[in-house]
Amino acid sequence: MIHSYPPRTYLGRQADCDLVQIHPSDARREWLGDRIPGDLFALYCFDAPATPVADVLDELRSRATVMGELQVRMVEVPAGLDYPYWAAHTPAEDRFVVHGSGSYEQMLDTLSELVATRVDVTVSPWRLHVFPQVTGAPRGDGPALVVVLQMSHAFADGVRTSALARDLLAGTATPTTPPRAPSPAGMLTRAALRLPFSIPRVIADGRRAVEAQRQLADPSVPQPAPGRPLVAVNTAPGPRRTVRTLVFDAADLRRVGTVTIGALTAIGAALSEFLGVDELSAEVPVAVAPGTARNSYRNVGVDLHCAIRDPHERAAAITADLALQRIRARHPAMAIRARTDDHVPAPLLRFGTGRLDLSVVPPTVTGNTVVSSVDRGPADLELGGGRVRFTSGFPGLSPVQALTHGVHGIGGTVTLSVTTSPDVLDAAGLARYVALLHAAVASL
Repeated sequence: MIHSYPPRTYLGRQADCDLVQIHPSDARREWLGDRIPGDLFALYCFDAPATPVADVLDELRSRATVMGELQVRMVEVPAGLDYPYWAAHTPAEDRFVVHGSGSYEQMLDTLSELVATRVDVTVSPWRLHVFPQVTGAPRGDGPALVVVLQMSHAFADGVRTSALARDLLAGTATPTTPPRAPSPAGMLTRAALRLPFSIPRVIADGRRAVEAQRQLADPSVPQPAPGRPLVAVNTAPGPRRTVRTLVFDAADLRRVGTVTIGALTAIGAALSEFLGVDELSAEVPVAVAPGTARNSYRNVGVDLHCAIRDPHERAAAITADLALQRIRARHPAMAIRARTDDHVPAPLLRFGTGRLDLSVVPPTVTGNTVVSSVDRGPADLELGGGRVRFTSGFPGLSPVQALTHGVHGIGGTVTLSVTTSPDVLDAAGLARYVALLHAAVASL
């Protein structure tokens, strides 16, 4: 199975709380967004609808209006004295963007440009891109309708985005009410009341973090994977992006274990051959119990064991490593250590975030690439009578990771995506890598 994530409580379903303030860790993502674009893009490809696309769009707009989770925007506190709020807001018509018809390759070219952009959360944390009459899309002979939900990473992680996309595309969402925000005066009052308690809480969080670190150092707790030396794709990607997709039967990847393990096994083989390097690791998001933050996962390093040539033996070694890293990621002490920023006053965290020097190149990385895996459920989605063919996603790049992979499944179909930069991998290099990845899956 692809990694599945714990269920979330959506904004509009928090019956006991009308005020929803952005968690410090989510706020930090937003503040970094201008320097490291990290919006999520959830792609769903359908057979061309039997009804006019205009009617499909009207239905999607109608569904969105009852989803309180989508009827919000970020509201700043005056002078930035506290963390922002999610507040009720009716999205404008421009939340639904219809692109021109064309081939699947042309659609990917347009999507490559979109992946380098981000939504303005002060207007809305999401946007839906619609590509009608796409020709040559995988898993079908006729034209396709492709929809791509773009979501701010400060607003949602990969699984929350997938859940919201399913609610929107299936029309099964329970009507909910969006949260309200305090008045500017109310925001300042709440900030003033919280400030005197912030520093003692920060000190207490620090003490708990020290104890948590002691617990994590215990021999009974699996230790983190060692950092890996940088390789050619561990470099600044620049502002441009390129995306590609490879669609498979889930059974093709399950020949050596779960879909996630099959993907890691194939990616390791392809990347090793492409780079001529045997010592590689992947940074893999692991789901953790949801808290008050809207992103509930931790990244772990997983050795890809590229020197093991037999794919079944390599898959077994990767499985063992990933199992250990999941244990560590979900240890209670990790949650305590992760809460050290929970009570830091917003101006201090914002100042520190702005001062981060993203040009510093570390000697090692947690993973030479990123592999993000999400199961998007059964293939029972339809739009205007057109059945869903496949789904995909495109993990963002970072200052030292210029090649990432998505593993997204729906029903019996799994898509491996590749996101990179043309400043790092030119068209010929990317084509060669995609071919190697396809061959690696066939060799499982």
